[in-house]
Amino acid sequence: MKYVHHCCLLAAVLFAALTGSVPAMGIGAAFGNDTSWQCTRMADHVPPLPPEADKIFKAARALEKSGKLTSNEEEVFEGYKKAAAMGHWKAMNNLLACYLYGRGTDVDYGKARKLADQLIALNVGSGWYARYVMEKDDKFLHKAADLGEPNAQYDLGMYYVYPQSEDALGLRYLICATRQGHGQAAYEIGIYLEMFENYYMAVEYLYRGAALGHAMAAFALYGVFHPEYAPDDFGHNLGFQVSSPNLSNAFRKYFHLLKDNPGTRIPDLFKKHPLPQNAAMTRKQSRAMPSKLKDAFGGKWPDEIFPDLAPDYLPPKL
Repeated sequence: MKYVHHCCLLAAVLFAALTGSVPAMGIGAAFGNDTSWQCTRMADHVPPLPPEADKIFKAARALEKSGKLTSNEEEVFEGYKKAAAMGHWKAMNNLLACYLYGRGTDVDYGKARKLADQLIALNVGSGWYARYVMEKDDKFLHKAADLGEPNAQYDLGMYYVYPQSEDALGLRYLICATRQGHGQAAYEIGIYLEMFENYYMAVEYLYRGAALGHAMAAFALYGVFHPEYAPDDFGHNLGFQVSSPNLSNAFRKYFHLLKDNPGTRIPDLFKKHPLPQNAAMTRKQSRAMPSKLKDAFGGKWPDEIFPDLAPDYLPPKL
């Protein structure tokens, strides 16, 4: 049976208590093990954005991100609605969420469904994912992932790795989502590597998760580098020598930043906070370890195949 090591299990419990978050549930119906599935990005399928509509969309998005959403929800909604009417697929996607969750307007599943169908007609994966969210039909989830929708790829990755124990396929999905900037996918790969006691690479992927804006990854790293943990207590610090309380404090601050501002990117995280020495293994030893993750990619680690997963790389935001 798979399990989560002490460090991140503790982090998960405390994070849930602090944020009220609930772990995602697995997918209902079983799927076939399609080991031929190849990573695809949503950016490779979507249509170009109309320039004038894009200006309207960006203004609405900036207002939404300004921290004044409560008092400006209707203005944000109207901006998305206007840009969507001009054929802007990102505005359609955000307008769909407004109707689905009642942001700046009344909840209207009919209008949300119509927007999802418009996105599908444009070959945008988020339209299929919205249909999955609304109807819980698994074929929509697969179609969304095939068109590069990172949330769909994350959901399938978690399903295949854990309920189905089809690690190779599940990790393909999680790596693909990570390449598109899905911080939680990077965090889950870190947890997976921790379970197989590849501590060095586990922390590398936790770094990637934090750099991509995932608060839980930052909280896990806060625990890894906590100065109260003994250097040989692998259950907490995964073999890393704590060089200074400053490292733990830095990730504690990142956690609060990301909890309050989900998705905020932290560029150059590896350079700002270099990994200290690990008592369990060197980075070279960690990369030589047998791993189902490595086996899933023909004997190479993902960042050997995808340079965009090298330390300090942040995928472009969709």
